[in-house]
Amino acid sequence: MMKTMTAALIFGVLALSPGVSLAEEAGHSLEEVVVEMANTPAEHAALARHFRAKAEQARSEAQRHEGMARAYGAGKLTQRQNLKRHCQGLAEKSTAMAVDYEALAKFHEEEANP
Repeated sequence: MMKTMTAALIFGVLALSPGVSLAEEAGHSLEEVVVEMANTPAEHAALARHFRAKAEQARSEAQRHEGMARAYGAGKLTQRQNLKRHCQGLAEKSTAMAVDYEALAKFHEEEANP
């Protein structure tokens, strides 16, 4: 419990830190900074939860686009077919992102439990 609280505090401080804002302006995202600084099992466990949540968001986005593709697929007009393909492409990309986020989560889970 104490490790989780410590990790949460660290990530909270980082989020509000002017140094992180400068890092973002220099082209580094907050995620990159936090990943680079993660050393403890608790920090890696927090990152694993973060990436699992992002994977779930990506899966949800894929489902949304799959539904939109089905809705556009009912018509024969060229524009509807183009929109269907567009939505299918976004769904595929979101699904691929979910797989990547799951892989990141697995890595950080393994780092959290050496």
